[in-house]
Amino acid sequence: MFAASDFKEGELAADIEKLTSYCNDSAQLHEQIGKFFTEFDTDKSGFLDRKELRKFMQAFFKEYHIRVPLNDDFVHALFNQIDENHDNKISPQELEQFATKFVADLLSQLKALWNW
Repeated sequence: MFAASDFKEGELAADIEKLTSYCNDSAQLHEQIGKFFTEFDTDKSGFLDRKELRKFMQAFFKEYHIRVPLNDDFVHALFNQIDENHDNKISPQELEQFATKFVADLLSQLKALWNW
């Protein structure tokens, strides 16, 4: 999922610090999710569809150097996991709820991988 060579000097520490702040401050995570949501809700429907989720995940995975292929099966499974009420759209609240767990897991993996 990660490769040490993908991180420039100091970048890993900065990413861990940023993810830690999101885990410790739900208001900060809420604000960041709101910004992402506004950016990737390109049709301004107030929800993310599968295409918008894919673009969001592409940007997020690139930012944190996550090596996971965003093929149709992965995006579909992730969409279904986030869309808790199964209305075929992702609300800001659903994305935030998922992100809270995902960020904590990501932080844990980064710390464990590099013995932080």
